[in-house]
Amino acid sequence: MAPVVQKPHFCLGCFALIPAEARVCPCCGADQARLEARDYRAKLLHALLHPLSEVRMRAIIALGWRGEADTAEALVNCAMRHPLDVVQGLEIVRSLSRIESRNPGLGMLARLSKSHPAHAVRTAAMDAMNRPNAWTQEN
Repeated sequence: MAPVVQKPHFCLGCFALIPAEARVCPCCGADQARLEARDYRAKLLHALLHPLSEVRMRAIIALGWRGEADTAEALVNCAMRHPLDVVQGLEIVRSLSRIESRNPGLGMLARLSKSHPAHAVRTAAMDAMNRPNAWTQEN
């Protein structure tokens, strides 16, 4: 019989690799049960800080679909923390377009259009402001 291989387990606070049975992170001291009990929105916002781009991307998409105005700044901050990840930046533009279509006047797309280091993201943000329906399509 083949030995059972446990999948890696990451701290829900600092994302350090920890033993699966750990109740407290040996790196940051975070109580894993308390972090697991957070609401979905809080988990999505925290996932924007994750070191793996795939995890961040899932959170970016989910936050865009939820459309909550108070998450827009966290999305912009995520884009600015990862300026070389243009694909992620473009998805943040799409998510912000959805959020701003429900909450006009936030100005987060304008912030990206002026200050993001990647030309493609700046251009997409400007385009999303000028043609919002093109960026909020559900395709």
